Amino acid sequence: MTDTAKGRTTDMTVEWAPFRLRPGVGESALLNASQELQAGFLARQPGFIRRELLRRDVTDFVDLVWWESRAAAETAMQQAGKSDPCARYFALMDFDQPAAGANPAGVGVLHLETVATYAQPSGNSWPNP
Repeated sequence: MTDTAKGRTTDMTVEWAPFRLRPGVGESALLNASQELQAGFLARQPGFIRRELLRRDVTDFVDLVWWESRAAAETAMQQAGKSDPCARYFALMDFDQPAAGANPAGVGVLHLETVATYAQPSGNSWPNP
């Protein structure tokens, strides 16, 4: 696998984890729990690179997490069941009503291997007019 912007090989894995908030849970509660999850769990996991919390609409979200490898992602998933910050974060999710286009939480989590990475060349701004 080649990072075409830097000419290096990468085995990164991207975790795609869609979810829907429980009725009555607001975005501020989600953001608080998300920050706790980040500091109390993800930032401490070997192989963790970065995470983005993406919003589709007021109830549907996606956690997009970059890992150094599939093994690191899978190990973190196994550890998540033992984590209080993870439990508090997952408690905000509606497992009976999955996010649009997803299966119930956990089932909808995908680990995708990076095949190639592209970036905007240095000195160019995005988007180009």
